Amino acid sequence: MTTELHLILGPMFAGKSTFLINKATDLLNSGINISEILLINHSSDARYDTNKICSHDGNKISALSLHNLQTLDIPIKYKNIKYIFIDEGQFFNDLYESVRRLLRTKNNLQIFICGLDGDYKQEPFTNSRILDLIPYATNITKLNAKCSYCGNTAPFTKRITNSSETILVGGADDYKPVCLLHLEN
Repeated sequence: MTTELHLILGPMFAGKSTFLINKATDLLNSGINISEILLINHSSDARYDTNKICSHDGNKISALSLHNLQTLDIPIKYKNIKYIFIDEGQFFNDLYESVRRLLRTKNNLQIFICGLDGDYKQEPFTNSRILDLIPYATNITKLNAKCSYCGNTAPFTKRITNSSETILVGGADDYKPVCLLHLEN
């Protein structure tokens, strides 16, 4: 196994968390020891449960809940880890630096990061620099949802509440997946 970085990007309700949960579950079912897997979710995402990665449809898997990644000394404390799953990557202010450090210092590591590819204004999340990891990725998956208005492919997240905060953790009451036609309408 070589070191690889997998980015799973897309709007809300596209199945990014489900992707991570299914991948981790598949590894466990294939005989990979739980001590070789590290699952991480951002501490601000407590919409459905704490210390878990949760999908909008109720699937869950236990995970560390962290505000930043630098608090983990993965090469030392988690030296047996072979798989790292990070959900809500766009919220980690130290994502770019931490992942680059892992890619340089840990061999035989598979890193899977799920996150939004843009905020509600279709602007990059500059705090995490998640899109700056694209040149380091060995695999990029772009997931789409279905438009809440017409059912077409929805690559965008539209905020439906009156808030101008760049980061507003929410669900279906705050956001809808939309196509380009319904992004502005």
